[in-house]
Amino acid sequence: MKTPYFLISEEVLNKNIKDFQDALSQYWTNSILSYSVKTNSLPWLLKYLQQKNIAAETVSDEEYQLSRRCGFSDNEIIFNGPIKGEEQFADAIKKGAYINLDSKNDLVYLEKYATGDGSNIGIRINIDPEKFDKHDIGFVEDGFRFGFSDRAGDLSKVLQLYRSIWPKGKPGLHLHCNSVTRSLKVYQTIADYAAKLIKKYNLKLSYLDIGGGFFGGVEGKPTPENYIKIIKEALKDVMDERETTLIVEPGSAIIGSAIDLYTSVLDVKDTSHIRVVTTDG
Repeated sequence: MKTPYFLISEEVLNKNIKDFQDALSQYWTNSILSYSVKTNSLPWLLKYLQQKNIAAETVSDEEYQLSRRCGFSDNEIIFNGPIKGEEQFADAIKKGAYINLDSKNDLVYLEKYATGDGSNIGIRINIDPEKFDKHDIGFVEDGFRFGFSDRAGDLSKVLQLYRSIWPKGKPGLHLHCNSVTRSLKVYQTIADYAAKLIKKYNLKLSYLDIGGGFFGGVEGKPTPENYIKIIKEALKDVMDERETTLIVEPGSAIIGSAIDLYTSVLDVKDTSHIRVVTTDG
């Protein structure tokens, strides 16, 4: 077989999918399992996942359009990221995609193109890194780049904008954290912070998107059941799963342990210091 190519174990892939589906079915039946397209955007893979009733989580116009071409309907797409094109934003909101607001441009587009009841519109939260254990987060000093900060007052302003458009609407919240350890404590902290914001702003949510970054299919590491159980425990007193959809966005947890990249060695040469191996990968 001509290299380079990805070799995917369908058996492992299906087990990783089933582990998440089973965990959600046990702890939060009103849920959406989505796949982070940026992790690996092979069209075969996207088509396969769409047939498994998994949504597509996208962070660019290009990923959104690729997902559409691979069979996802707009209401099966979660549109994240701080750089959404105006045309794509307008089309996505019109056709019912889940849109998580993440920039001031998004707010401008929202005012221009808002339609529907607002239940597919979420607000991405910028979480203070100080809320996490230092060993879990690799960039405590700089903080996270994405989302709107409650401490800085931006979250309050975005909620005011949302309520001016949909006075009786139920927004979504999106909280994602890039962690070093992917520990259960990270997701407990995220869920605890979501609960705090729900109480502070007296929110009735249409959905809570807890992001990705999970382990999956890795022996000795937390399982999807471990993650979803601890998220449920942190939220059970502030959220009714019958009324609020839980969204998760695993990428590598679904595909990482199921895929290998095969390449061929094109050249080997020795220098005075090292051996240099060139592949077609």
